[in-house]
Amino acid sequence: MQEVKADNALNSKATLPWHRTVVGKVAIFMLLGVIFAYLMGAMLGFTMVERSARDQWSREAQVNAQIVSATIRRIYTSVAVRTDPTGQVTQLVAARPIGDEDSVLSTGFSPIDVLALASAQTRHNVWLFALTDNGRLAPVADAFNSATGHMLFPTTSEVGRSSLANALYVGFARIGDEEHFVSSLPIISPQGDLHGVVVSSIGLKSELYQVHRELILKVAASLGVVLLATALLISMLMNQLFRPVPRLIRALTHIAQNETGRATPYTWRSDEIGCMAQAIEALRKKVEEREQLLEVKEQALRYQHLAHHDALTKLPNRTQFNDVLQEAVTQVPHGASFNVMLFDLDRFKAVNDTFGHAAGDTLLVDASQRVQALLEESDLVARLGGDEFSIIQYAHRDALAEAKQLARQLVDALQKPFSIDGHEVRIGVSVGIALAPRDGNSSHSLLRSADVALYTAKAMGRGRYAVFNPDMTMDAKPYDG
Repeated sequence: MQEVKADNALNSKATLPWHRTVVGKVAIFMLLGVIFAYLMGAMLGFTMVERSARDQWSREAQVNAQIVSATIRRIYTSVAVRTDPTGQVTQLVAARPIGDEDSVLSTGFSPIDVLALASAQTRHNVWLFALTDNGRLAPVADAFNSATGHMLFPTTSEVGRSSLANALYVGFARIGDEEHFVSSLPIISPQGDLHGVVVSSIGLKSELYQVHRELILKVAASLGVVLLATALLISMLMNQLFRPVPRLIRALTHIAQNETGRATPYTWRSDEIGCMAQAIEALRKKVEEREQLLEVKEQALRYQHLAHHDALTKLPNRTQFNDVLQEAVTQVPHGASFNVMLFDLDRFKAVNDTFGHAAGDTLLVDASQRVQALLEESDLVARLGGDEFSIIQYAHRDALAEAKQLARQLVDALQKPFSIDGHEVRIGVSVGIALAPRDGNSSHSLLRSADVALYTAKAMGRGRYAVFNPDMTMDAKPYDG
């Protein structure tokens, strides 16, 4: 029934306009993706061409500035230059303006002659501009002896007040009605006052960008061909393949989201789509079985953890401690040695009675964390119940010395005050120690020996430890203080 409804839904969608169907939307999306990728590639290409062209134009303009400055200095011998660390001329220094009547009389060259000499080497026009009283650059002469208007930098017309006119400028600038890529070399006095600028062009902007326009036309034509071929290919591919794919994708998505209650469509087909659907259905069943097994396993692990750990301190409980102790006893015939310690907290009942059971629980957690910090990775601490704890300490060299050292650390660590709900709480600990195999060769005998030692430590007073010896008995009255 679900398959019939799904097929009816697909048939109803077939009557929709092409651009509203899934096939149409995906085709449009893929076409847009092709356009985007193509345009991104074209933009990257344009950027690289533009950057390369700009670098080339800048180098050519800087070379022209060097040529023009050298030509002027050959004629006007009193002119000096200022350069940057790379040797590039950045300013011409002259005591008086270049191209005025005095300079013509002293050199015998008119400004047009000087600029023509420079233009012959740069193969482009060269202009000389003087600074007017209103802060604009007015033409004095140019190599081609053409009628030229004011020069405008791209950012300002008040050139006399702009830093662009006081340093070497390389870039686009409007001269008269035309825009050129130029190098503008300022002419300044020794005191830093601007006299004017010498401008050398490498070409008109429209001529320099002719290559870009041709490239754009070629890219547009190529894009049209690519889009047409892509549209035809996508149309054929979508009609042959795509119709069942969205539903199979949704089936896989449901499986990925652990929604395995829906049967996979198209399993009845005998072609590749049917094979794919049958594989997805098999995967769905496997995932469903796996989820059930994982749920059972997680529940079993959770119950196992609860059965072997204390709910409050998260330490191993008596059951796990007994299992580990019995395993350790089986290793004694093979040369293993270990220590069993039993200890409980002194004055714990007083904390419970004074501050309540919640404070007592917090104290047990804090105390267990302090004890854990003292143990090595192979050792085990367990909570047996109430304020009673036990430790299995694996010996490395001297079991007795290592047991005493750990017992002293326990006493010192648990004598330090605890902060419980803003109150300073002081307790102590009594420790009983049994050495395996010296004090017993079974878990029962070792626990009994450690219990007798603990009883003896309590009888001696709080904050002590005792190591079992055969003379100890449980006849002594425990110290209650």
